[in-house]
Amino acid sequence: MANKQVRQLFQEWYKSDLGRSVLERELSIIEQQTEGSVGYFAVIQSPLIDLPLSKSHIRNQIMLAPIMELGASKNTIIGLSNELPLDSDGVDVHIMHHSLDLSEAPHDDVREAARTLLPSGRVVIIGFNPWSLWGGRKMASNRLHAPWCSRFISPKRLEDWLKVAGLTLDSVEYICFRPPVRKASWYQSVRHIGRALELTHLPLGGVYIISATKQVRRHIAIKPRWKRAKVRVPSITKPIVKEMQD
Repeated sequence: MANKQVRQLFQEWYKSDLGRSVLERELSIIEQQTEGSVGYFAVIQSPLIDLPLSKSHIRNQIMLAPIMELGASKNTIIGLSNELPLDSDGVDVHIMHHSLDLSEAPHDDVREAARTLLPSGRVVIIGFNPWSLWGGRKMASNRLHAPWCSRFISPKRLEDWLKVAGLTLDSVEYICFRPPVRKASWYQSVRHIGRALELTHLPLGGVYIISATKQVRRHIAIKPRWKRAKVRVPSITKPIVKEMQD
C-alpha cells in the first residue's frame, strides 16, 4: 500500500473514538518528554498533518512530510525520512510519531534522525507494540485499515537500532493497555482489563514511547609524559703518581 494511502487511513483513524483516545494519551506523554526542552529546532514526523508541542520552548517546530497535503501547516517541509534535507548536528529534538510504523526502511530513518541531532539532542519515538493485545488484534484484523495496515516494530529491536546509531536509551514507557475496541462506550467498559495489565508492570501496552539521547565521546588530548633519560657516566679515577710524571 502506498505511503500516501496509509497516511490518509491514519488521519481518518485518529478522528475515530479509539484514535482520539490514543492520540490524547500520546500527546500527554510527548509533552512530558519535551517539557522544558530548549533550543532552536524540533523536527516532527507523523502521519498527521500537524502535531504541535505546546509545552516545548524550542523556537522552531518543523513538520516533515513525504508529500504536500491539503491543510499542511506553514512550517512543513517535504523530504524523505531516510534522506533528511537537514544538516548534521543541528536538531535539538526529533519526534518520530508512528513514522517508523509507516516506513519502508525504519532502520535507515533512525540512522538519519541520529545524524541530524546535536550532541545531547533527544529523539522520542512512538510506536505500536507487537507484544500486546494490539499486536494480537493486528494479526486478526483487516490489513487495509489503520492502524493494522502499519508495521509493529518490537521495542527490543528498536533499542538495538538506537545503539547502532550512537544513541543512548533514556526511558521506555507503555500506554494503552486496554483492548483496542472501536466504540468509546466499549473502550470504557474494558478499562478494568487495561488496569489489570498495567498493574503487572509488564511491557504489554499497545503503544510505547522510547526516549534516547545522542552521546558524543569527547577526545581529551593527553600530554605525553617525558621520562628523564638515564645516562650512565663512567666514574673518573684519580691519576696515580706515575701517570702524572709521564
